[in-house]
Amino acid sequence: MELKKINSKNLGELEIRLVPKEVARELIIKNHYSGKWNNSGFGLYNFGFYRPDSDECLGVAVYGYMMHPKARLFAHPNPDAVMLELNRMWISDELGKNAESLLIAHSLKQLPKIDKNIVAVQSFADGRLGCGTIYKASNFKYYGSHETVFVRNKRTGEINHQMNLTRMDCKSIYLRNNIAFMLGDLEFFKVDTYRYIFPLCKHFRPKFKQQPYPPYKKGAMAITMDRNRQQIKERLIKFISEL
Repeated sequence: MELKKINSKNLGELEIRLVPKEVARELIIKNHYSGKWNNSGFGLYNFGFYRPDSDECLGVAVYGYMMHPKARLFAHPNPDAVMLELNRMWISDELGKNAESLLIAHSLKQLPKIDKNIVAVQSFADGRLGCGTIYKASNFKYYGSHETVFVRNKRTGEINHQMNLTRMDCKSIYLRNNIAFMLGDLEFFKVDTYRYIFPLCKHFRPKFKQQPYPPYKKGAMAITMDRNRQQIKERLIKFISEL
């Protein structure tokens, strides 16, 4: 990737460079509100802000595969076309939030130069933080919202997607989360999740209907979950006996 230099009145002199996956992962785990990194799909391409003559990364945009990379969420004449996700973003307080749209804009321009098969980028706005104002400012198109349920461990404060309670492909994840559930350590809440897509090719056709940008909304709602405790207990016993 060609080094991109920026001279902004508000931000000063900056350079956008590719960031090694290990560096991006460390920055996200340390600074992102989620504190998490999905090893299986995150960090395919990472772009960061740097001051000239400095190796300190002041912000990073992490692009990776979708949660279900084989899902055909769009049509395109290129059979090898892919849509990536903007998985995580963090900007140092030194730069401020206005730097987010600048990093997004420049990194989006670089992706198809790196891989011509990248035809779009998808991202989701977490309703706990808002409805995706940064994506509107970055000219993403809006394709609706859905409710997402999360669980919070009252002992550790850790937050996970509710799918970790039902995943049967990973025994350790199922065991940890469901033992916590049976002990009464989990509380559930739901948030609105907003889908945004930025097309990088005129031939890209998403299989969603574009909608007007949503009105501003922020927050989460506590809920209760009615789960089959007997079935959970039987599965826990089975998995433990197989260890």
